[in-house]
Amino acid sequence: MSSELGLDQLSSPESPDFDIVFVHGLFGNRINTWTKNGVLWPQQLLSEDLPKARIFTFGYDADVTKFNLDHEVTKGTMESHAADLCERLAGLRAKTESMVVKSVLGDRTDNFSIISNNIRGIVFLGTPFYGSPVAPWGKAISSMVSVLHKTDTQKVKDLDQKSEKLKILAESFASALHQRIRDTKEIRVAFFHETKKLHGVLVVPEPNSRIPGFGDHASINADHSTMCKFADQDSPGYQSVLAAIKKVSVKEDTGLEDAVRLNPQAKT
Repeated sequence: MSSELGLDQLSSPESPDFDIVFVHGLFGNRINTWTKNGVLWPQQLLSEDLPKARIFTFGYDADVTKFNLDHEVTKGTMESHAADLCERLAGLRAKTESMVVKSVLGDRTDNFSIISNNIRGIVFLGTPFYGSPVAPWGKAISSMVSVLHKTDTQKVKDLDQKSEKLKILAESFASALHQRIRDTKEIRVAFFHETKKLHGVLVVPEPNSRIPGFGDHASINADHSTMCKFADQDSPGYQSVLAAIKKVSVKEDTGLEDAVRLNPQAKT
């Protein structure tokens, strides 16, 4: 498990223009989530299309159950995983002379501020901002499994459509996006949702996958498990995500009109 946790650098350009960090979801990990037919696309595809980007994957313990009773279930919350990511990124920036934070950010130990103030954009793939209809099923299953195995039901509870924590997080994120616009430091965002059902259900329906009033939103013709896996650069899904990454990562003085648009063939 330890080899699957933390930051893993996938590309190392000599003079990077920006960093891209891939963060998986529940039940995922930093390698398998982004791999199809042996192709880890952030490393093997994206690094070719964005040669000036330094690319990382981030792994955290996203398991709900542990089938080996010698291993403890990590009781990590969304907040603790986010704090870990920000701490690692802040440490990485401090070690990289060309990427040292030069703006006045107040308390330099505030890792959230250090990272959030330097984010250009975020691309979301099937992110359940307003929960998932399958969360109650997951809660029931993990409760039954807990009779024989160690479980962490909190991870599933947090994704329930009625989760107060999830509601607060979505509202806080929307507020942060508004504030960055007011500060003329907009965080550009793009949202993708699945079109195919997984085991008979849309895991994250389109309305739950985006923050209303912000960014672009489009579909990927896949289910929730495969919408983030691409085997070649000709994949329509890959082309759409690549265009979104290019658009949200452009420098402020470049202008969105110079960025590649979302794949026009994708549904919006």
